Amino acid sequence: MSRQLIKFDERENRIVRKISSVLYIVTLFSLIVFQLYRQFVLNQTSEEWNDIAILISFNAIVWIGTSLYLTGVVNPKVVRVRNLILGFTGFVILGSVLTVLKYSVLLKQTLNMSLILDSFFIVLMISALLMGLWWLLAYFGNKRMEKRIN
Repeated sequence: MSRQLIKFDERENRIVRKISSVLYIVTLFSLIVFQLYRQFVLNQTSEEWNDIAILISFNAIVWIGTSLYLTGVVNPKVVRVRNLILGFTGFVILGSVLTVLKYSVLLKQTLNMSLILDSFFIVLMISALLMGLWWLLAYFGNKRMEKRIN
């Protein structure tokens, strides 16, 4: 039998969760600022900041998936196909534009049409995988919540 040093009631648990959430967001945005500073101000090579970028990406992907699963509020069965397509298209366009801007403006590399198309298809595939994964997590999270309610 484990003994807790401090027993929190519901109000105290909510406060601790709020504090943890704020600190999580501050930490994540700090990592983003540090990564961008190292990349564009210090002009470090990608090997020197890539670990932070991977950590940020992994963290954001897992956070979205976990939120979809644990809350269970998104029911993929009732999401309109039109909204899904618009969201996916926006996701791909934003990713493609940011990728082209990164290489052409920030890194000052010349891009030809074949490189732009290659990056577009990479963004398209990654976006499709992420949307599929998140759809599954939302579906199973919604099923989990329906089971808990019934």
